[in-house]
Amino acid sequence: MAQDYISIEDEENIRLALKYFNYTMLFIADEPENQQTKNFTLKQYVDFVKKKAAISNEDIEEKLMTVFGFDAVQLTYKNHLDWDSRTDTLIVFKSNPKFYTIRNSSYTDTYKSSLENFEQLMETMKFNEKQ
Repeated sequence: MAQDYISIEDEENIRLALKYFNYTMLFIADEPENQQTKNFTLKQYVDFVKKKAAISNEDIEEKLMTVFGFDAVQLTYKNHLDWDSRTDTLIVFKSNPKFYTIRNSSYTDTYKSSLENFEQLMETMKFNEKQ
């Protein structure tokens, strides 16, 4: 199921993919540093993700935040990779030596209610890094 909806995460890095409400999906992925991303700052990785997913600056809202005690960037943008209009919220943070992404993806017409559910879900999540 996840393969049909992937636009940012590489399949091998996905740790969780759930369809939880009216075609709303939650993806959690970790990406170990590799030759391309080694020594990337969080900003450099976010720029890399935007380019990889072809997210235009016209479609994006970006804000700094803290998640699980880590500096993070939250991106909200139109996802044009689906046949129907989708809006995604992507949270990106780094805990050496990995970058983590948490993405909520919903049809644009259900996005507001989906975002409320996502925010509630984020409040209950805990981060336990495995080495």
